[in-house]
Amino acid sequence: MAPVFSPDIIARVKDETDIVEVVRQHVSLKPAGAVYKGLCPFHAEKTPSFIVTPARQRYHCFGCATGGDVISFIMETEGVTFPEAVEILARPLDIDLSAWLKDDESEGERRAYHRANEAATTLWREAFWEDDLGRKGRSYLLDRGFTEKVMREFDVGWASGGSGWLESGLAKAGVDRELAIGADLLRHSDRGGSPFAYFRNRIIFPIKSISRQVTGFGGRVVDQGEPKYLNSADSPFFSKGKLLYGFDASRMSIAREKTAILVEGYLDLLALAQVGITNVVATCGTAFTPDQARLIKRGARNVTLLFDGDKAGLKAAVRSADIALKAGIEPKIVRLPQGKDPADVVIGDGVEAMHQVLREGVGYVPFLKKLAEASGGDREVNERALRQALGTVAGIEDPLRREYVLQEAAEVFGLTTDLLREEVRKEAAGRPAPRSAAGSAARSVGNGKKNSTGPQGSVKPAGNSSGPDGKAPTRRRTGPVVRRQLTQVNTASIETDLLSHILMDDSGEAARIFLAERDDLQLARPEAANLAAELVVWQEQGAGSSPRDFVIDRWNTAGDGIYRGFVSQLISKEDHPVSTDFTRVVQDCLGRLQANFKRQKMAAGHYSVRSSAEDSKSDESPTTES
Repeated sequence: MAPVFSPDIIARVKDETDIVEVVRQHVSLKPAGAVYKGLCPFHAEKTPSFIVTPARQRYHCFGCATGGDVISFIMETEGVTFPEAVEILARPLDIDLSAWLKDDESEGERRAYHRANEAATTLWREAFWEDDLGRKGRSYLLDRGFTEKVMREFDVGWASGGSGWLESGLAKAGVDRELAIGADLLRHSDRGGSPFAYFRNRIIFPIKSISRQVTGFGGRVVDQGEPKYLNSADSPFFSKGKLLYGFDASRMSIAREKTAILVEGYLDLLALAQVGITNVVATCGTAFTPDQARLIKRGARNVTLLFDGDKAGLKAAVRSADIALKAGIEPKIVRLPQGKDPADVVIGDGVEAMHQVLREGVGYVPFLKKLAEASGGDREVNERALRQALGTVAGIEDPLRREYVLQEAAEVFGLTTDLLREEVRKEAAGRPAPRSAAGSAARSVGNGKKNSTGPQGSVKPAGNSSGPDGKAPTRRRTGPVVRRQLTQVNTASIETDLLSHILMDDSGEAARIFLAERDDLQLARPEAANLAAELVVWQEQGAGSSPRDFVIDRWNTAGDGIYRGFVSQLISKEDHPVSTDFTRVVQDCLGRLQANFKRQKMAAGHYSVRSSAEDSKSDESPTTES
């Protein structure tokens, strides 16, 4: 359930935030009378057409018609949802959102958990810069070429190995033992006695959520100890597979560049960040996951996989590219020299060497072909590589994207598209478990029919199963005839597309078209119907603002948590191209929904008429009294 904020809280966040300073983090602004002007961050232009009006706390671009308030600006540039944007803006203002986040008991636990992590972050960061206490970790990173600036920017810390050091420091910060154990900062000892610190003698890397709260930690040894990396355990408030290290700092660059660079190690990210390559994120000690891919997709549709140059790194890159493609992201794989990681390249060879490496990234299918050629390139190796590519193609849900990747595979491996399409069909068809004969027999028995087993184990109905000519008798079908469509219409997806384009059209024309042409169409989902009702109110009140601004201003009073989550999903979707014809898309979606609505009404009417006729016949048939 999405966090729920009162209108007063939202108004306070807007009023106390300087929109000019927020926009300046993304755009170079120059004063021009009562406004500020700059190049639009949402489309390419040479002459500034983007203005910020401090008096109205609004921004607008006359080139692409994008506009809104400071909350929508954060949403657009950083790829976050409405509640996340509010939290991001509220934190530096010291506005307490605890009363508005969730109406369940876990909210208090979540805030306590984050408070404990913030206290630990402060302790470890201060320890890292103390002359004696943090010398070991500090010397290690400085000797490897990391700068003090980047270490401070990412709150790098040092976990001392001293007995009771962490527990004592946490207690002074108001974090008791029970809370520290719950946050996985302390752990019970198997031998009894006092709990011990989970992270000891390690460099600490705080892992933050998109709203910049510390949710967990990664710790690295500086000697030959094992494990090399240690991470906080998963909990209701921390999941390694759903977070990306550094995303809180890099999401703006990722949204601006429309591409993310994915690395495996925390130090790899720091090495790239300190030379100005800031659109970088790292996995948190796990393999790349679909949840992490969806996180990247909120700000970019491209990802460059920059993993170690050893065999394990290549396998991880191929596996991650497979996940990225299936999630709707276009991956490129970079192959580093054997035995080198990204930090080695950027610190040892320089930033230009890293830029050159990044330019040499290749797509998933060509990369598989290159690996096959490097392994000898014979028929068997090429076949394995191609089958791996086709397995990925079969898992791509978007039909257009699936077809393009299929055509690419045909071109790269020199085979016909028709042949590969048939192989993909077999691959997709083979995924569900096939229905077994035993399962069919069980269903037949469950329907009250007796069966006998023939000599080869085949199941045969008892009694006379064939007619005089040896053929099975024709059975009459009883009951009403149900006519089914061969293709099911995904109304939920069409409704989402329809309403998303309505909210993205700041002119309001798409909303007016929808309201004028919807007739008696009823949207299937309650939250979609709720939003349609809001659009009616928008029109009745004079349509003085854009549909999106109107909905956002009222969303805390217009519906429940499910509705707010639905609206948040719609307004967080990837920016539509500048050339998008919103009214045409809305009319197309409306036409498909109306056609499906009519089919459903006709089918319901046909069933009703047929059933009534059969009931009448039944009433007229003669009966025999016993």
